[in-house]
Amino acid sequence: MAFRGVVSIALLSVVTLCLPRPAAAQGNSQNKGRGVRPPVPSPSSPGQPAGTGIRNFGAWLDDTSIVAPRSGWAGFSVGYTKSPFGRQLDVPSADVGYGLGPSVQVGLSMPYYRASYGGSTASGLGDAYVNVKMNVVDATKNSHRFGLAVVPVLEILSGRADGTGPLSWGLPVSGEIQLGRVRAYGAGGYFSRGAVFGSGAAEWTSSRGYTVTGTLTHGYSLKADPFSDALGLNRQRADASASVSRAVTRTIAAYGGVGRTLTRTDANSTRLSVSGGVVMFFAGPVPARPRPRR
Repeated sequence: MAFRGVVSIALLSVVTLCLPRPAAAQGNSQNKGRGVRPPVPSPSSPGQPAGTGIRNFGAWLDDTSIVAPRSGWAGFSVGYTKSPFGRQLDVPSADVGYGLGPSVQVGLSMPYYRASYGGSTASGLGDAYVNVKMNVVDATKNSHRFGLAVVPVLEILSGRADGTGPLSWGLPVSGEIQLGRVRAYGAGGYFSRGAVFGSGAAEWTSSRGYTVTGTLTHGYSLKADPFSDALGLNRQRADASASVSRAVTRTIAAYGGVGRTLTRTDANSTRLSVSGGVVMFFAGPVPARPRPRR
């Protein structure tokens, strides 16, 4: 059987490892906005092009499933990310979710990071993400096995190199289709930091209960920034990842995944991301994918 809640959390963890926050000028990576904040040269410097030298990206990947009311999960993971200019360890990363009603659930994720970029090191609480997933079309209640959900996201960033505030928001829309042991889902949307994105996943569940998932995300930075152009920072970014998950008890599941950036290498790129963790479900067993009603 397929563990939908497990896979959603696993994918979110894997994809988050691939997502950068702003990349600072002069090649210093600002991976995920959780690491060191090197100074960005002032746009008024003689001979420097206008702009901040920062690209903003964002992406989100989740299915449309909702946990039962008054039930939920708590996940704990370890993640490692290597970029061209440094590395970062997120331990522990925490993800929690809770069902508010038949069509609404809330979630929160936050890591504790240890980062080293450009010879500087830092550690502390990282970016937090609060989301509300609202199921618009339930894939288990229609003959087409199609689902649709809206997932407003609030970002509470640990710091911004471009001097803007710590709060921003995103509006992903997720869709999925269920085909027996195979499932496909994806999302698209906008982040107020100035980015649009599209993401997709294909998932297969074996007869022994292992769920294997491959993902692809693509983000595009909307804001023109001549300084970033001069530094050679891409305006778009694509990442791929793969994960495996399986229930180990009735209420605990484990997962692991790897990922990397596919587009041209620059300060925003991820050469390697690795994550693994466990998810504990409460007020119910590890959820199996429900069959559509006939």
